[in-house]
Amino acid sequence: MTQKTGIDYKLSDLPSVDALLNSVADIELPHIMKKNEARKILDEYRSFIMNIKPNQIKNIETALSLRLLYIEKSLRKVINGTGVVIHTNLGRSPYSRDLCNALDLLQDSYVNLELDLSTGKRGSRHDHLRPWIQAISQAESGILVNNNAAAVLLALNSLADKKEVLISRGQLVEIGGSFRIPDILKKAGSKLVEVGTTNRTHVHDYESAITPKTKLLLWVHSSNYRISGYTKEVSIQQLIEIGKKYDLPVMADLGSGALISTEKFGLQKEPLVSEIINSGVDIVTFSVDKLLGGPQGGIIAGKQKYIQKIEKNHLLRALRPDKAQILLTLQSLRAYSKEQDITSRVPVYRDFSQAIETLRERALGIKSKIDNPLLMIEIIETQAQVGSGASPSENMDSIGVRVQHSKLKATGISKKLRANDPAIMGRINEEAIIIDLKAVRASEDTEIIQAFNTMV
Repeated sequence: MTQKTGIDYKLSDLPSVDALLNSVADIELPHIMKKNEARKILDEYRSFIMNIKPNQIKNIETALSLRLLYIEKSLRKVINGTGVVIHTNLGRSPYSRDLCNALDLLQDSYVNLELDLSTGKRGSRHDHLRPWIQAISQAESGILVNNNAAAVLLALNSLADKKEVLISRGQLVEIGGSFRIPDILKKAGSKLVEVGTTNRTHVHDYESAITPKTKLLLWVHSSNYRISGYTKEVSIQQLIEIGKKYDLPVMADLGSGALISTEKFGLQKEPLVSEIINSGVDIVTFSVDKLLGGPQGGIIAGKQKYIQKIEKNHLLRALRPDKAQILLTLQSLRAYSKEQDITSRVPVYRDFSQAIETLRERALGIKSKIDNPLLMIEIIETQAQVGSGASPSENMDSIGVRVQHSKLKATGISKKLRANDPAIMGRINEEAIIIDLKAVRASEDTEIIQAFNTMV
């Protein structure tokens, strides 16, 4: 068939499904998948032609090939030059080599996920992590679920189903993916009772809102936003005192969940899980894949009587972790057994610790090795971020490679970098692309150099 481009296409020019499939015969994907995509793209082209949208019409065989190649390599490596260390869209915390090596245990092998090898009887998958959660958080007990949203949902449903939960209006936060605390409370079956105002909440606001139907006091760490100015908040210690006075459990959602002092790495202070537990909070929830540096997961830690109640909730079966998640979380917690080695064991803390002088030296090295007359390159000082809702008002000093192209706009440069293998993500600023080196591994510098050297 003669290939058509642009406005040359007519409905009668469109190839058959079989003809389209013949053009992508060399792409190794299931036949039914290729057939589905061929039908979809033919429908799209019919719509383009009928609605007179020639600017959206390209060679149909090429369009199908590109779409199938994208499917074939949908999940692939990305060099993170955005300056955001824990980047939600890029998988949050990167895995360490130890985490990847831990998966070898599962290779063509069975494991005692729910088997007590000492008795030969059925065991609990939660017991593999429990001693580590107890040690690292200093809680009486703890379990792992799919993510922190699941942890909050399960804890609320277990402890306050069809009952009132008190929370300050200043803590009714929304995080990524439109996840809102009020919505999760509703899904958990709890009745939200807002106390105080957005910027000021007092002890008497909580006390005046307590009724016989009140079952839980909820404190949410505002890790992804800050309110400044004329403010007043009830501290976690004050909330614990209210809980003791009225015999109500206190639950704290920490979000990121720091296990070690973030101040050691030049970051602002985040409440430590162990500090919150030792302050007297009954239940704490936090993420595994943010500051902890592990896989996706959410930990519920706290007093044994509440953890036991949570474990009896049938909803846990829908939210429980699998063997790979447990194994990776176990390895992640082991990394904190020697805090002095944390930068070599947890990649995000290594990234936080990158010296500005080292980053500048690397940037100069990258610039010196890029030989492309179409590019204008400059080394600049930048401000990186922790990311994923942690320490939102705080920046970290970093160094970036600022690139402009004589023929392409910044969006065009970005598109070419995303199409590279591995893909490279930077950020656009004033018609230039900036590759921030804060979360770029030194071993990836050569791949950045090659991508720019071959860019036309």
